[in-house]
Amino acid sequence: MRVLINCSTLKKGGGVQVGLSFLNEIKEFSNHKFTVVVSDILKKQLNISEFSNSFEFFEYNLSPKLKGSILGIDSYLGQLEDQVKPNVVFSIFGPTYWKSKAPHVVGYAKPQYVYKHTSPFYRLLSVIEKIKFLAKEKIQLYNFRKFANVYITESPDVSEKLKKLMGTDLVYTVTNNYSGIYENPKIWKENSKIKKFNGSTLLTISENYPHKNLAIIPKVVAYLNESYPDFKFRFVLTLDEKDFAGVTDIPSKNIECIGHVNVNECPHLYEHADIMFLPTLLECFSANYPEAMKMEVPIITSDLSFAHGICGDAAYYINPLSFEEIGDAIVSIATNDSLRNRLIEQGKKQVQKFDTSTNRAMKYIKILEDAAGNTRP
Repeated sequence: MRVLINCSTLKKGGGVQVGLSFLNEIKEFSNHKFTVVVSDILKKQLNISEFSNSFEFFEYNLSPKLKGSILGIDSYLGQLEDQVKPNVVFSIFGPTYWKSKAPHVVGYAKPQYVYKHTSPFYRLLSVIEKIKFLAKEKIQLYNFRKFANVYITESPDVSEKLKKLMGTDLVYTVTNNYSGIYENPKIWKENSKIKKFNGSTLLTISENYPHKNLAIIPKVVAYLNESYPDFKFRFVLTLDEKDFAGVTDIPSKNIECIGHVNVNECPHLYEHADIMFLPTLLECFSANYPEAMKMEVPIITSDLSFAHGICGDAAYYINPLSFEEIGDAIVSIATNDSLRNRLIEQGKKQVQKFDTSTNRAMKYIKILEDAAGNTRP
């Protein structure tokens, strides 16, 4: 089987982590031939020299254009497909804005559409933002429906909702997990920007997408400083200061923006963390959850269905819009060893329920093999 793996849409966030993990898991494969299109960001984190002769790599950053959005035409990807003639195409995450000739398996990670009516995110948008949201929703769902044949999600709940949204049963669940890097401390890399701290460190590894709800952090900081003046704490964010709106109004002692980090630096960040904080309003799956469980860091996250479905009893759930509730939860975990240890122990159990990075890769390959054997609908 010849597979065209399209990673041209992976620019930042969890998508890069998934793509990097999958490629590293299959780099010794010789049963199939792989043509891999990587974004510049992904290429920087890959050691291409480690891959077998079954792989060939091309660098390309997909930039959505009107022609691609409506007709599914991308000159570069189309010409490459004509050249290599794959049996199946795998776009790790869509929308792809490109329609392949071969059966197209596409990863789905757009929680804003499947949780549109249950998350507070949509209700918080202004009228103008809602108009933009609806326009983007129409374009992206059109792309998923027209340019994909098979879908992969990261949780059973999303799969069931996506089947109804797409009107198809060709939806598979392959859970995300921490990267295989977490099993190999020898390749962990220290991040020099994070220092030892005599207090509680709350770690948030995330881009500043609106649905991540990071704008709540300044309010939490103000509440903690007023209500718990003797409590020493800091938020560590993997953002540049310019990427975090309002950061200049916050005392530097409470928020540290250390900039974007590579996957192999993340375990070192967790080693410095006392709590993993994720106040997200929308999620299909976040690798932050199993990463924190693996690194034995307790989790504070949103009291929403997607988080419960992933974390079970291994998280302290809060109203993500209540800075008071968040602040009280932080102090509770920081000062209650029993609560902290219970969350850590539950995390050890919960992380065993996710597909390992190896299992995930094998499931991906099986889905691709099945899709390659089917004719295009």
